[in-house]
Amino acid sequence: MSRINQMAQLVLANPTITAKELAQKMGYAEQKSVYYWLEKAGYRGMKEFKKSVLSGCFRFGTVQETPAVKDSRKLPIPLYAGDKMKRVDCSEYLGSHLGPEAFAIQLSDESPGHPADKGNILIIDPEACCNQGSIVLVSIKGRVHQARVYYLPDKSPIYVDSGDPSSLLSPDFVIGKVVFVIRRAI
Repeated sequence: MSRINQMAQLVLANPTITAKELAQKMGYAEQKSVYYWLEKAGYRGMKEFKKSVLSGCFRFGTVQETPAVKDSRKLPIPLYAGDKMKRVDCSEYLGSHLGPEAFAIQLSDESPGHPADKGNILIIDPEACCNQGSIVLVSIKGRVHQARVYYLPDKSPIYVDSGDPSSLLSPDFVIGKVVFVIRRAI
């Protein structure tokens, strides 16, 4: 895991963390090491970095390698238009709408979310920015959950379990935004 990803996870775990505390948790002798890595990642300072992480716009590195997803972008995908089926090369469309770290998961019985979603394919983009009510994949104690994210002025984001809207979640970190859902045929 990259240093900047570790820093982002620490910010998610404690949104009020200071550069000094971050340096201590990362094992650095001085907080200027934190600023070095922030600058290297393109951030002007701790405030900008925290805002990016807490708003869901931070780009986490690859969660898992999924070469099959990247290879499938080059294959024609069946498209149903009206009552006819034709094969369309979706690679250009997907390539222009997804970040390079995007990946897909197929929901199973053990997957997060509503049981009726079993078999659906979620396309996750860790680089996509979230808006009010966006569906995101989050990690909580090593388990993946689907959540909706909501923002209040001057507050940390609120994550609501998408399978149980009465339940609030406290994620360790946000894996990425669900940008496409491919629903299974019934």
